[in-house]
Amino acid sequence: MRQTWSGPELGQRIGTYHAVGLAGALAQAALRTVTLLGGAMIVALIWIRPNSALLKGTVAAAVVLALFGLRLAWRTVVARLGGNRCRLHRGGVAVTGPFGGVRDAVVWREVTGLRRMSSASPLMALHRVELERRGRPPLTFTALGLEPAVIPVLLRLAARNGLE
Repeated sequence: MRQTWSGPELGQRIGTYHAVGLAGALAQAALRTVTLLGGAMIVALIWIRPNSALLKGTVAAAVVLALFGLRLAWRTVVARLGGNRCRLHRGGVAVTGPFGGVRDAVVWREVTGLRRMSSASPLMALHRVELERRGRPPLTFTALGLEPAVIPVLLRLAARNGLE
């Protein structure tokens, strides 16, 4: 059974930032890849003009629009439920899942190290953070974007609590 920490033990909340798990990062990369391929197919259909190009172009455009619609609907549901968030507190860190429940939490006194990996590509920019802790698997989350706001705040909090 996973041990979670209560709000009073984590202390005052400093900020709430967008953060996803591995599945969320892969889903975003897949969405961008399919959108890119759909756009390339539409451009190729305009350039080459094969038989029934209008039908093929309509199907490709419908797929791209459906993906954007699904993404908008998913983002609305997750935002209303308070999901995919990294909540930084004076006493620790809590990460929520897609439906707003606390997926994992750690207090600073248990954190033994902080590892961070950054990656930037045409399809995605991300920062993966691992907070190592005593006797348990690390708390991990992914902050999407080139310069997510959570990273400098997290690094300041970690330095304040004795981590480098």
